Amino acid sequence: MSFGNTSTPFAEPAWESSLHFTPYASYTNPTSSPYYSEKHVKLRAFMRQHIERLMPNAAEWEQLGQVPEALATERAKAGLTAASIYPLPGAQDLDGIKLPAGLERSEWDPFCDLIMSDEGARLGYLGVAWALGGGNAIGAPPLVAYGTTAQRQKFLRPILRGEKRICLGVTEASGGSDVAAIKTTATRVEGGWRVTGSKKWITNAIFSDYMMTAVRTGDEGNKGLSFMIIDLHADGVTKRSIENTGVKASGSSYVELDEVFVPDFNLIGKEGDGFRMVMVMVNFLHVKCFTERFLLAVQANRMSRVCLEDAYEYATKRHTFGKPLISSPIIRAKISDMALIITANHSWIEALAFQLSVLPKVVADVELTGQAALLKVACTRGLERCNREALQILGGIGYQRGGIGGRVEQISRDLRVMCIGGGSDEIMSSLGLRQAEAVISKNEQRLSFKAKL
Repeated sequence: MSFGNTSTPFAEPAWESSLHFTPYASYTNPTSSPYYSEKHVKLRAFMRQHIERLMPNAAEWEQLGQVPEALATERAKAGLTAASIYPLPGAQDLDGIKLPAGLERSEWDPFCDLIMSDEGARLGYLGVAWALGGGNAIGAPPLVAYGTTAQRQKFLRPILRGEKRICLGVTEASGGSDVAAIKTTATRVEGGWRVTGSKKWITNAIFSDYMMTAVRTGDEGNKGLSFMIIDLHADGVTKRSIENTGVKASGSSYVELDEVFVPDFNLIGKEGDGFRMVMVMVNFLHVKCFTERFLLAVQANRMSRVCLEDAYEYATKRHTFGKPLISSPIIRAKISDMALIITANHSWIEALAFQLSVLPKVVADVELTGQAALLKVACTRGLERCNREALQILGGIGYQRGGIGGRVEQISRDLRVMCIGGGSDEIMSSLGLRQAEAVISKNEQRLSFKAKL
């Protein structure tokens, strides 16, 4: 059994390569990896087929700045919309919708999330990958976790069926990711609220129907925040696209809210509980399963593989001074350096996914936050290095859009958002060290307490 590109070294994770699909693999575990089983092989094949169908059009969609609307319904029917949301919607909300590859909800684990993210990033066009469901993935979780049955029936079910789309409105121009500094205000009126303010860099907002919005319903600081679902077709809502360096198809948007009426029914969770919900559900601190930082790390590492794959294949076909470019020791050293980065980071990704699979949530929240932050730093820095080396190997064709070097050129414009989004390298590095120190301190206190008993 072979999957994907088996002619290019390190183009696929080790568990997927022909090296690991040997006659000696058992039926119950068709890979030689302890992390994966038959369900993961099925999901991987399903995702590979899905992404392969999208690849021929990815460059065009990125250039247009959008993907066909019909894809939302198609992905929903395939269970991809439901699978992209954490926590996974319950059986009642799924209402008969199967997860990808026909997997049951009880079968889904962090390695399934890893596979979905990894395969999606193979497109090489991050904006297209995000356009296909990035808004739903981060906008729907508060609704799943804190919405009432009636709210989930009204808002979540149409999203899961692909009839509606949702995005997350937290970031503002004045405060960036400083959630406690949010200025968008909701004022109590009869039957609901009037919301005034603005949100910036909101992924998918330009083509979304709803926005899960963090607003200020009380005093300044953490305790005055709440979450509301705002109908983006309501009076007083203005949306416009933002021209960024990359990820054009992602629908990055600026949203203005001018006295927008929001009914009481649309308040998610308790009034004043928004900051805690942001910290838990948007994954600024929470690292259980399919988190923003874990997702970005997986995507960044696969994009590094794309750089290696395209550079290697070009080097085998390109001849200079009468010899294949790949025969040059310098070029081979560059490929090997990329492989060192990619394989090491993927091992860390799998190790963290395993810990997420077995650790209780309360333990994972404390002990894995710092690891997730540092993993993101490692993978995005690795992407910067791999993209640079691939561009050097490709030469001029890596500087032009489209063609043989199209994916690598696009990644050169998309990678900066990976290094900034979900927490900058500088903030994440500091957080990783601080969390590691906190875990050590807590363990020392626990041991000291036990010694006194």
